Amino acid sequence: MFTYIKPEFMIHAFNKQRDSILKDRSICVARLGDLAVNMSLIDENSFALTLENVKDGSQYSGKAFNVERQGQEDIVPVVEQLFKKMQLINDQETFDKREHIWKLYAMDWLENQGISFDDYIDSWMSQLPSVDGCHWKGLEDYISSDYMNVVDTMRIIEKFSQSEEEKKEYLDFVARDIVELRQHNSLAAIQDKLNEHVEKLTNRKMFAFGIEVEADSRDEAREKLKKIIGDDKETFIIRG
Repeated sequence: MFTYIKPEFMIHAFNKQRDSILKDRSICVARLGDLAVNMSLIDENSFALTLENVKDGSQYSGKAFNVERQGQEDIVPVVEQLFKKMQLINDQETFDKREHIWKLYAMDWLENQGISFDDYIDSWMSQLPSVDGCHWKGLEDYISSDYMNVVDTMRIIEKFSQSEEEKKEYLDFVARDIVELRQHNSLAAIQDKLNEHVEKLTNRKMFAFGIEVEADSRDEAREKLKKIIGDDKETFIIRG
């Protein structure tokens, strides 16, 4: 979610923009996919926040605020609820689209197995062994594996889409969604490595010993110590 104006700054933003931009148009407060929370002017003391789909113009909810009667403590919780609702709607729409593509993948799987959907259902319902226990991947398994193959996922969408409009909608969706999933997975992997490193540091015990090295200079002594330590340099700290 891109939050352009934080909840605690709504009144400040309204007071600053009500005599300029808001007189001509609404301004975007937060954006997530095709969803946006927009601020619009009602009068010199009031503004409205609406949650809407910028693609088709549909509106999910809206709230009006009067800065003369309501303070920051009144407005912030309401705005946070709007943001939360936007996140929930986006999550549901994302799930629905992923589920739809998963069903297309299932159809493609059946076709590659040479099994009609009706035959598969009949076989499954009567528990006949004709499918030999084979089954397409479950939704979560598919999303974390085959779905991430952009070329193959786009191939399935192009193959089974019922119209050019549907094809474009889902091609655009997977192009964004797969990138976001890869970024999320990369960040999760980095966080796991950091946690592992922190755990090692937390559990590491260090012991100090005094040692004297015969040499003509401090630098020469350090080099001699490094040769003694060898490749295991990470577990030693040379001070001096």
